[in-house]
Amino acid sequence: MQIRTRGGVRSMEPGEGAVEFMRELTEGMTPTEALDLIRHLMRNPPDEAKVKRCATCNYYFRDKTRPGNAKVCGPSCKTVRKTDQKAEQRARQPQKPKKTKKERRYDEAAWLSAIWRKEKPFDPDKLPYIQAARDRYDRMGGRKKPIRKVEY
Repeated sequence: MQIRTRGGVRSMEPGEGAVEFMRELTEGMTPTEALDLIRHLMRNPPDEAKVKRCATCNYYFRDKTRPGNAKVCGPSCKTVRKTDQKAEQRARQPQKPKKTKKERRYDEAAWLSAIWRKEKPFDPDKLPYIQAARDRYDRMGGRKKPIRKVEY
């Protein structure tokens, strides 16, 4: 079977409900008998009220819902149908114009002066301590605390 979509025609396999319905009908038949029955069923719809044609895959299925208002035979067909409905909804909605981004103005001198105000030079007496801390960090492989074993 084929489905018409916005992008063209797409072939569709029968859904879970349609396969289950056909399996119930063809139980105990040979493959050729089953094929003949399925062809006959596709041409001549059954008279049962609960047997319906799937809106997505176009195969017959037995509606097992309590109110009897199912339109599709199973979850896979439902997903395809909902996806197509959502695409049609989006196509019907008017396109909103994209907002233009405001141009940011940068005053480079003000930006640099703000950074320089926060930056203070290191005290020359503390430079060896800073270098020792960096070396210790590199040797330990990060901020891991050394494992200390206490002997009792």
